[in-house]
Amino acid sequence: MNFIRTLNLPLICRITLGIIFIYASYEKILDPIGFSKNIHNYHVTPIAIENLAALIIPWLELIIGVFLIFGLFLEGATSITIALLIFFIFILSQAVFRGIDVHCGCFKTDVQTENVNFQFELIKRILEDIIYLGMAFIIKYKNKLTNSKKEIS
Repeated sequence: MNFIRTLNLPLICRITLGIIFIYASYEKILDPIGFSKNIHNYHVTPIAIENLAALIIPWLELIIGVFLIFGLFLEGATSITIALLIFFIFILSQAVFRGIDVHCGCFKTDVQTENVNFQFELIKRILEDIIYLGMAFIIKYKNKLTNSKKEIS
């Protein structure tokens, strides 16, 4: 247990998730039209919502990533991170279950389509998002534990 405390796992998770979210936002901010097309390929929302989501989600990812790295508004940032990751897992999972071959759009808006097994890529992204979700829960519950210890003192 002392090893985990000295490792400061919540801080490592915060910085890692922050970097991932900032990296994920970069190309989507630069190419919202391409990201909107990726959202459209999932066949779950009307075009107006796809366009709005393509404009909002990348900026939300960027802001959340910065907040996680710097520890700003950590309770809210962590809650939004968890909600986004659950949403991403749901969207990717429904595409896999429906048999939709689609580029995820998670980090890049376009992809080389030669010799790509999109179903395998989606499953891989789902597993990555589950790991990221676990990291977000580590951050969330570490903060709750710290706050409850302060209230007892």
